[in-house]
Amino acid sequence: MFDVIIAGATVVSGSGRRRVDVAINGDTIAELLEPGHNATALTTVDAAGLFLMPGLVDTHVHLRDPARPDRETFATGTSAAAAGGVTTICEMPTSEPPINTAARLLARAETVAPSAYVDFALYGGAGPENLADIAGLAEAGAVAFKTWLHAPAKGREHEFIGMASPREEDLEHVIAAVAATGRRHAMHAEDQSCLEHSLAQTRGMKATAGLVHAASRPTEAEDIAVARVLRIAKEVDAKVQIVHVTSPKSIRMLADARANGMDATAEVAPHYLVLDEQTLKQYGPFAKCNPPLRPESTVEQLWHLVQQGNVDVIGSDHCPYLESELEAGHADISTSPPGMPGLETMLAIMLSAAHAGRISLEDVARLTSERAAELFGLSSKGKLLPGFDADFVIIDPTEEWTYNSEKTFSKAGANARYFEGTTFTGKIHETWLRGTQVYNGESITAPLGYGRWVRP
Repeated sequence: MFDVIIAGATVVSGSGRRRVDVAINGDTIAELLEPGHNATALTTVDAAGLFLMPGLVDTHVHLRDPARPDRETFATGTSAAAAGGVTTICEMPTSEPPINTAARLLARAETVAPSAYVDFALYGGAGPENLADIAGLAEAGAVAFKTWLHAPAKGREHEFIGMASPREEDLEHVIAAVAATGRRHAMHAEDQSCLEHSLAQTRGMKATAGLVHAASRPTEAEDIAVARVLRIAKEVDAKVQIVHVTSPKSIRMLADARANGMDATAEVAPHYLVLDEQTLKQYGPFAKCNPPLRPESTVEQLWHLVQQGNVDVIGSDHCPYLESELEAGHADISTSPPGMPGLETMLAIMLSAAHAGRISLEDVARLTSERAAELFGLSSKGKLLPGFDADFVIIDPTEEWTYNSEKTFSKAGANARYFEGTTFTGKIHETWLRGTQVYNGESITAPLGYGRWVRP
């Protein structure tokens, strides 16, 4: 007798798919039952004709609660995660105050846990100002570290204390300090001097606001920064991940580094695979992100690299802002903050791509869950096997649905104007976390605070 049996579904993993029933006891998967078994359960869920995939582990989420609950709260953000099939978020350390000490990490976990609908891991910040705190952050449970390689935007410097390292001489010490902890070091890789040069060139540029933004942050800024990171990481044997890569050359550099024995990985955000410069031209500040959306030809190159296996994880880079903050950027796009919501559309984008034949469901599972859990040391997550947490999403990969911002759970759902009315293929029927349904296809069904802090 099991607690729960999910019956009739096709179970998808990075290595293939099987028609087995999933038996659950408590929080974990107890057994995978072959067809024809005679096992029983207190609750049996009929998932015949549907697919069961591992719950997503989103490696790149900004919520910022409790500093800016007007933009997003932990409750709205994690409910959006549940609705998007994400069962574990890895939250970035940008907040007020920034998460650059062990005490702040512990305080943040205590503050947000009562509002979490899904499990969460917390990044720590790493910069020249908090070198002495990096070891303590790791001991306190930081899942990884984050460093921006360019200077903070004017007016936001206080949010990036212990997180930004635009000077190479500082970066060497920062990477070495994180490497000593054994944790993965995530980098926003855009070179400061290249950005300054490009920004100067675009002043007075006769083009739409969106295309001015794109020209001000070229792929060369990524390539220069990635080359610098790889040189330093090789010297100190660091585990590095370049986040939201948009440069094909940077991804190839990372692949070459891995081939030569380095632990250097690439994360791509899903919006870079389906949106391009024309989206930025049309929607301006609502499609503004850093790095910016790239030309359609670059999007095709990114897909080719995904298909070749040169991309390790897909992370949403969910970044909520107020509509009014973005609207202000229509007059001057440089004044609006960069970032787009993504928790509720990440799996939708990837499932639609699978339906179109661009990627297999097996690779979707690998890129959105299995590899992420492996790289970040979340040993109970990412796989539908006995002993692992019973985190999964039940989907119909052929069912269509239409994006409607009025039905989103994130406060920033309306910011995705470029998706309004878009039809996606692949619908989430249920999301389960540790053996409990947290989303039923329409509403959140878990109690507030069901999510837990998970550490590597």
